[in-house]
Amino acid sequence: MSDNTITTSEAPPADESAVSTGALAAVRRWAVVRIRKSFRELGLFAALAALWVYFGLKSEYFFTTDNIFNILLQASNVAIIAAGLTVVIIAAEIDLSIGALQALAGSVAAVVIIRYEVPVAIGIPIALGCVVLAGAISGFLTWKVKIVSFISTLAMLGIAQGAALLLTNGHSVYGFPESYRKIGTSNVYGVPTPAIIALVVFVALHLLLTRTTFGLKIYATGGNAEAAAFAGIKVGRVKLIALMISGLTAGIGGLIVSSRLDAGNGLFGAGDLLGAVAAVVIGGTSLFGGVGSVVGTAIGVVIITTINNGLVLLAVQDFWQQIVIGCIIIVAMMLDQLVKSARLPGFLR
Repeated sequence: MSDNTITTSEAPPADESAVSTGALAAVRRWAVVRIRKSFRELGLFAALAALWVYFGLKSEYFFTTDNIFNILLQASNVAIIAAGLTVVIIAAEIDLSIGALQALAGSVAAVVIIRYEVPVAIGIPIALGCVVLAGAISGFLTWKVKIVSFISTLAMLGIAQGAALLLTNGHSVYGFPESYRKIGTSNVYGVPTPAIIALVVFVALHLLLTRTTFGLKIYATGGNAEAAAFAGIKVGRVKLIALMISGLTAGIGGLIVSSRLDAGNGLFGAGDLLGAVAAVVIGGTSLFGGVGSVVGTAIGVVIITTINNGLVLLAVQDFWQQIVIGCIIIVAMMLDQLVKSARLPGFLR
């Protein structure tokens, strides 16, 4: 009797080998994701370094302190809205309204603070609240009404743009108080304040995506919405919050633009969508969802800004900048498809 007991206790469970195999497969998948991500980020840094060397050799002004800080200042605005867009795209959605929401936030701030003389400390939350509400409406339409985000945010683009132009009567509203202008024009030990704000936004969203349960839900939703729903994740709610985050970051970008220009206008910042999308795609975030990081987006933003800055220093016409960015998006998408189709050798297969 005792011998039988010992034999039974020493025998492995029937599904132990299956569990071990599943665990090993999970570790391998994790290793593949981490290695691909590392290679991609190293490649981005290499591309950025090559650009800096090229423009540094072509222009004696590129590596000056003033120009480096100018690159940081130019990058900060697009970086902030691109960070929020990254969250949305990881969730397998898109936000086409971010440029218009920038303009709306600046216009609301201008009307409230300048025309109605509301204190800056109150005017800023009002402006941000408007664009977060716009993001919530887009998210609600995507979640409850089942309108794809491409359409709901495209509609919001028109609504926000029109509302901004109506608020400002199609003109610029000038004359912000000094405390508001400092948002976009001051610096801390020589570092532009907008660049510091952008850094804070990136750190916050990086922690959100990598250190919170909600971040895991965003990746799960973008990776496989049906499986996420079976796992108990409120997929629609996750996408709604993601679009609200995008609205918030667009609003912060709009406040920076309006403070730098000392005016609110329905057109200020409206054209930043292309640069933001380019930065996100270059940074390795998949437009199909489930893959991406704000770290990659940050590098993508600096790459885009470096190209724009370098072309200006080389006296290349502004029109070519848009063409170059468009071509970069195409190349980045082609590389993304190649990476997906490629098989890693050996134990990583």
